[in-house]
Amino acid sequence: MSAHPAVSNGSYEVNRLRTDFPALAMTVYGKPLVYLDNAASAQKPRGA
Repeated sequence: MSAHPAVSNGSYEVNRLRTDFPALAMTVYGKPLVYLDNAASAQKPRGA
């Protein structure tokens, strides 16, 4: 039995995912906004 679960090396279409979340479409100082998740907040995708 392994002490650590296997890590997936999958890829994500980050730009496509950003279009689903309006807050992530914003830029700050010319850079794309980064969202760091925590237990007290949630982002809702468009149409949800």
